[in-house]
Order: sequence, then C-alpha cells, then structure tokens
Amino acid sequence: MKTAIITVGKEVLTGKTINTNLTSIAERLHQIGIDVNRSFVIDDEKEEYYKILDFIDEDLIIFTGGLGPTVDDISRETVINYFGVETYIDQNVLKGIKTYFDHINVKMKDTNNKQAFFPKNSIILKNNLGTAPGVIFRANKKTIVLFPGPPHEMLPMLEKLVEYLEKKQKIKLFSKGFKLVGTGEATMEKKMTGFYNLHPNVNIAPYASIGEIKYIFTSNNENDLDSAMGEFYLKFSDYIYGNLEDTLEGVIVDMLNQEKMIISIAESCTGGMLASTITNVSGASEVFKESFVTYSNEAKIQHLGVSLDSLKKHGAVSEQCAFEMANNLYKKTISDITISITGIAGPTGGTKDKPIGLVYFGINYKGDTKTYQKMFNGNRYMIRKRATIFALNLVRKELIEVTNYY
Repeated sequence: MKTAIITVGKEVLTGKTINTNLTSIAERLHQIGIDVNRSFVIDDEKEEYYKILDFIDEDLIIFTGGLGPTVDDISRETVINYFGVETYIDQNVLKGIKTYFDHINVKMKDTNNKQAFFPKNSIILKNNLGTAPGVIFRANKKTIVLFPGPPHEMLPMLEKLVEYLEKKQKIKLFSKGFKLVGTGEATMEKKMTGFYNLHPNVNIAPYASIGEIKYIFTSNNENDLDSAMGEFYLKFSDYIYGNLEDTLEGVIVDMLNQEKMIISIAESCTGGMLASTITNVSGASEVFKESFVTYSNEAKIQHLGVSLDSLKKHGAVSEQCAFEMANNLYKKTISDITISITGIAGPTGGTKDKPIGLVYFGINYKGDTKTYQKMFNGNRYMIRKRATIFALNLVRKELIEVTNYY
C-alpha cells in the first residue's frame, strides 16, 4: 500500500515545532508492513492542499494538523471538499465538544462547530484529549485520514487506524518488541552482528531515542517472530526493561509497589526531572513520598546535611557529595531506597577537571550507599534527560539485585 504523510502547519515549516508525528506514524505503519513512500510539510493555505492532492497518487493519504477551530485550521473542510464527498454534521460529536468545554467552565464558540463536519460513511476517530476528532474515509479508491496535530491527541487515533488497516491487509503481520536501557545504538549493532541473518523471516528494526532503544520485530510467521525475540532476550536481557508499551518509570513503580517499598529522591542538576518522571505514573503516590531539589550548596547543607567540608574539598559535583545526598536522605526519611543526582548540565560551568556532562549518582538501599560516575554528551536538556534515565535504571538494577525480582 503506497502511503503519503502530509503535515500541515507554519509552526513546522518555520522550525518552531519538530515533526514527531511523521516519525510516530511511519514507525507504527512499518510495524504492520506499510512503508511511507513520501512525506510533505505544507502551509495551512487552501491552494497548498490542492497542489499536493493533485500531485500525489498514493493509496493511503494521511494528514496531521489543521483540525482545530481557528480560521487557519482548514484541513477538515478543505480535504473533504476536494474529494467532493457527501457530508453531514455529527450531532454526537458536537455534543461531546460542548461537554468538553462545560467541564472546564468555558463557553463553546461557534467556530468549534466545524469540528463536527464529516463525510458520510466515514469512521470518526474520537478525541478524548481535545476537541478535534479525526476521521477515516474512502474517496477515489483512496483511504484518506485526518489526524489532529498535537502528538498526544494523534497517537491514540493512530492505533485505531492501525486496527482499520490490519483488517484490510491480505497478509497478517505480527509485531512485538522490547525496550532497552543502559546501552547505546552503536554498541548494540556491533553485538547484533550475524543476528539478523539468523532470522531471515523476521524484520528487526532498532529505534534509538535519548537514553533508550526500541527493537521492533515484525514477521508474517508468529513462531519465527517468537523464536527471534526469545534469542534476543537471552542475549540482551541485562538491558531489556520491558515491552513496547512499557515505560522505564512505569516498570520501576510496579516493582516498588510489588515489593512494598518507598523511594525518595535528591536532585541537583536535573532540577526535579527524575521526580517528575516518576509522578507521570499512576500509582506513584504509593511508593514515592518526597523529594528534594537542592540546586545550591546552601540547600544541600540545609536540607540534606551535606558537609560544608566535603563541599569545600570536593565540590558539589563529586562522588562525596552524591554519597552524602543519598545517604543522609535515607537517614531522614522512611524510605527503603534513595537516589541522588549531582552534575554539570552546561552549557556553562564546566572545567578541565569537571567538564560539562559529568554527573555523579548515589543510591542507598537499607543504609548501604553506592556511588556512580558518568559522562553524558549532548545539550543541557539531553544531559539532564540522560541523567534521569540513568538514575531510573540504577533503581531498576538495584531492585533486581536485592529482591531477585526476575
């Protein structure tokens, strides 16, 4: 099935917004055996839509963006009118949009009415996170899909599209995968030498992000797929923390919940990112009670009891400081496990002895504190993100070691 993805919006054309929707859609379609042939980014002007639609001949055409209520959100009416299909206003969708605004005590504007405009015999993709529903419809022997632009609204609809397409596929494809942490893409590919050839009927695709790697396995033979995944797991189980639907923080919260353990956190250079990541998980309140963001030396001394002598002798970015942060946090809380982070995220503050990207970690379990040193590459955000993921993985590995979790 030839496929084109068209992203709409000046914010993408001007570089203000990164086109993550393209990556998400292309990756997910690839898992079910559909590869994207072309991708375009267009401005939200009617003639741009028409030029693209006149030009492309793909069987599956996916638009993202332009489904909002403002005057420049014209994807829905422009694309539908281009294909000349019969339309209607869906009263259930209209009612749902009104309910959305009633819930937040905001009066619904008349401009939102156009978000209930659909082709007849189309499939409405419900939006539980916003006011812009998506749609799938057929016209001119093509499948047309309209998604909203915000990724958190688009991704649930993408799964509905996958379900729709899988029913249309003549060949049933199976797709599963693992998420890995604690290793790099280049390292993994070296270790994977020869592995791909052992499983010719299975497509194995790595997708690297900051601090993590996904390996997705796809095949039309489920036994071959399971065999490849089984061998992969035996070879790389130290790095595998879950399946594709898992998150590292979610796995850790589950582990802590099962073991009835409490965790507390002390952060410096990550500025609360680790605590924030954990609280993304429903149920975190059962295992996470408190954290400290001690950005200054004074805060480290006042709230965590870090020794002034240690700070003067070794500095805040040091093994000694990370040790005292984790160790003293354990002493002053009811936690079973504590973890600390202190480092230099940049872009300033680095020295020859302590360069940008240097981060120290301390982890304490039941009074026993261990420390770790790491060097991370990247900009300020990437260093903080990598430090957060490294800290989460330290907790995961510590829990496996002390509880025989697996």
